[in-house]
Amino acid sequence: MSSVFYPADQFLYEDGSRGRDVLTNFFGDAELKALMSDGYNAYVFIGDELKTDRYKDTDHQVCLVHVRAKFVKARMEGGDKRADVFLENINLLFRFEREYDREMLTGVERTRRRQGLPTMEAMINLRANLLRELKSEEEQKSCYMREALNYLHKFWKEVFTYIKDGRYPISNNLAERAVRPFTTQRKNSLHFGSDEGAEIAAVYHSIISTVKLQGRSTWDYLGKFFTGIFNGCRDFLSLAPQNIDLAVCQ
Repeated sequence: MSSVFYPADQFLYEDGSRGRDVLTNFFGDAELKALMSDGYNAYVFIGDELKTDRYKDTDHQVCLVHVRAKFVKARMEGGDKRADVFLENINLLFRFEREYDREMLTGVERTRRRQGLPTMEAMINLRANLLRELKSEEEQKSCYMREALNYLHKFWKEVFTYIKDGRYPISNNLAERAVRPFTTQRKNSLHFGSDEGAEIAAVYHSIISTVKLQGRSTWDYLGKFFTGIFNGCRDFLSLAPQNIDLAVCQ
């Protein structure tokens, strides 16, 4: 008997907190293969948390897009041309990933390619330039360049954890894109007005974003969901996206 994997998005809200308890409460007793975050302070504890027996086999990843964004800022706002070599090598790594996508590689094949010479050369170039710039005079660097260098140095291991497994993403762009509609609604609504309003919004966006992530029609889902409700269905699990036959979104 085979099982089907349904990707899902979940938005969490706990009384406005952005602290670590939101994550640890969500994890519960789940077995995690890997977890990706950015360098936000509340997430830094993840590295220590994953060293415990409970999560010792879980890999902590840090998004490479966030690294690139810091070097882009160093180049554009700080006017620091030394950011160029970092951007060239980071963009090369993303180009490799696009090639793997076009070739529709399996996880095993992608792992092999990620651990091949082209990726290793890009990483070696990045590391050599990083160490050289960290040793250079501080006054020669813009504050943005210093921030980018320190960020990459601090999270080097987590940033390049993605090469261990072809199933690991190189960035959390998918999650970032999923958050945008939620952020837009919050701004347009002048916030949610109450904890209850935020919780309702989190549930709504979790469902809609999950339907989109599965490549299916949100309008079709909403139609079938409310038809079920109007017909007296109160088995809400049966109305979850993975349990309703939906049209594929073109």
